[in-house]
Amino acid sequence: MNRRFRIDAISHGWEIMNSTDTNSSGNRHSVLGGLIDGVRRLFPGILLIITASALLLITDRMHRTTAIGDLPQIAIFQFASRPVLDECVAGALQGLAEQGVEPGRDVQVRTFNAENDLATANAMARSIIEGGNRLVITFSTPLLQVMATVNRDGKIRHVFGAVTDPFAAGVGVTRGGHPPHLTGIGTFQPVRETFRLAKRLLPGLRSVGVVWNPGDAASEACLLLARDECARLGIHLLEAQVENSAGVAEAAASLTGKGVQALWIGGDNTVELAMDSMVKAGRQAGIPVLTNAPSHLKAGAFLSLGADYVEVGRRTGILAARVLKGLDPATVPVNNVVPRQLALNLAALKGVREKWRVDESTRAGAAILIDESGRTVRSISSISREQAPLSRLWNIQLIDYADAITTEETHEGLFAEMQALGLREGRDYTLKRRAAHGDIAVLNGIVDAALTDRPDLIITTSTSTLQTAIGKIQKIPIIFTIVADGVLAGAGRSIDDHLPNVTGVTTMSDFDGMIAVVRECLPGVKRIGTLYTPSEVNSVLYRDALVKAASAKGLRVESVAVSSTTEVADASLALAGKGIQAITQISDNATGSAMGTIATSADRAGVPLFAFVSKAVDDGAALALARDYREGGRLAAHLALRVMRGEDPARIPFTPLGRNNLVVSRKNAAKYGLRIPRSVLDRADKVVD
Repeated sequence: MNRRFRIDAISHGWEIMNSTDTNSSGNRHSVLGGLIDGVRRLFPGILLIITASALLLITDRMHRTTAIGDLPQIAIFQFASRPVLDECVAGALQGLAEQGVEPGRDVQVRTFNAENDLATANAMARSIIEGGNRLVITFSTPLLQVMATVNRDGKIRHVFGAVTDPFAAGVGVTRGGHPPHLTGIGTFQPVRETFRLAKRLLPGLRSVGVVWNPGDAASEACLLLARDECARLGIHLLEAQVENSAGVAEAAASLTGKGVQALWIGGDNTVELAMDSMVKAGRQAGIPVLTNAPSHLKAGAFLSLGADYVEVGRRTGILAARVLKGLDPATVPVNNVVPRQLALNLAALKGVREKWRVDESTRAGAAILIDESGRTVRSISSISREQAPLSRLWNIQLIDYADAITTEETHEGLFAEMQALGLREGRDYTLKRRAAHGDIAVLNGIVDAALTDRPDLIITTSTSTLQTAIGKIQKIPIIFTIVADGVLAGAGRSIDDHLPNVTGVTTMSDFDGMIAVVRECLPGVKRIGTLYTPSEVNSVLYRDALVKAASAKGLRVESVAVSSTTEVADASLALAGKGIQAITQISDNATGSAMGTIATSADRAGVPLFAFVSKAVDDGAALALARDYREGGRLAAHLALRVMRGEDPARIPFTPLGRNNLVVSRKNAAKYGLRIPRSVLDRADKVVD
């Protein structure tokens, strides 16, 4: 206002001058003098206004900078979704907070999970370095090695934890020093003490079997100690090597076939991911499983003597916070930290062939104790942020496209895990489920209806649902699952560069694994077939991926298109008539609810049906190699809780679902004249009939 008045005053002054008799110099001087005096009188006020405006602009800029999250950025990087590493991450978040480094307030935290894939881990490591992070926290030996290799030039500071033997990891860490940008804590599992305790509980213990991956430095470090201690105790340690988790079941069965009295798991990342297979092999042989991770009790281990990994993560987080505040990593020695914890599951001894005697002193010394009936007598309260009550009630909308088996299994995992995480419906959240029943027009309507309820969070299942949601929603957080490729679905440019309100679980099927199983069951196979739906992005993607995996092994894929479930019967007969030797049916919405129809056509044609959905075995498939969609639901629950705790979805990379379920039906296979090889049966997660 004053600025406008100043301009007007000057303009008016010149108008006066121009209208004055130019021959009257006195008048001109008088007018000019008056104008100058007026400007002088206005100047202090003008200066005050300019100063105040500048201060307001500076203050506003500072406010806006804080509001958009101009905070130090750090990364927390774990190798796989398994209890030990999940506990470390939870502890790290607490350790940071204890040091006054609160995620979302003092730092921006981005979490990365390689899901046991080294190629993914390397890509994520490069992304972490290039993404402006000031520091990275890694958990596990493989990630120490990956991150140290990619960060060899020390572009960011690196703090590690949950590493069995950092001095043997080959990253330059010695007892005399380490790279100046790198420090952390080692946690060497109490291997010797585990075998001593086992010998005390079963004095006649003479043989123990171990499955291990020679490519895992942590596993080898534990194994060397185990060999030495077993030799001292008169125990024969039988070994079976594996390269990946898929081989664990067969390796464990080979050991139980040699009469071992127990199975032991050391710090092996590969074997821990197949913990269920180890427990299954032990139960079938009537022997217990011993481990060095207390969290393994949940999977059925009998005895676990190891570290409290929440505490390991907490101490790692504290160290990382101190480095963020200025502590020089080069000055911090690498020490072994093992906050020891004994866990006993007496219910796991049911059905074992020998008498393991757990005396009262051992029972009393267990931090975690499950009694003979399976009741938890003693437990350690988790300090995970996930267990704390939420500060408000969240309105969640769950939107499904189709009533498919994959959707049902995802729901089972989602709801069970939300409860396991301590979330209570009515106290922490309300949830309304909406389903389109396979109708895209209905899907558009229910997304609109969900928005009228003013949700705080939306969870979607299927690619169609995700695509519809992101076309209508820009600010409300969206968690997706049952999506093969989030990038292809339009949710981002990469797994960690995506729409700011979207994150989720990708569920690409294991096509290489399926082709390997088909060739194992049909050694001379040359031509296989599948139905697909051209209008579904996932379906086309899956068909193309199947073709690629088959071609790499010299197989040809015949495919027939369908547009709806009603076309499946005729399309199946047409496919069977193309000279194929097996139907390898991909997963999509149109064929998912018509698997029985496909099985009938396969039976008539005398060709076996293989599927990518586990419940397809109930409909007549001989075998299914399926992603564990319940696990996908569980992962979605964890992502949802992180958002509900205040984490920014933009900083949570898409999480790949890597776990498979192998389900076999010998009865269905016999119907097709197919004999399932023993090697497949031995590693199956479930054999029906």
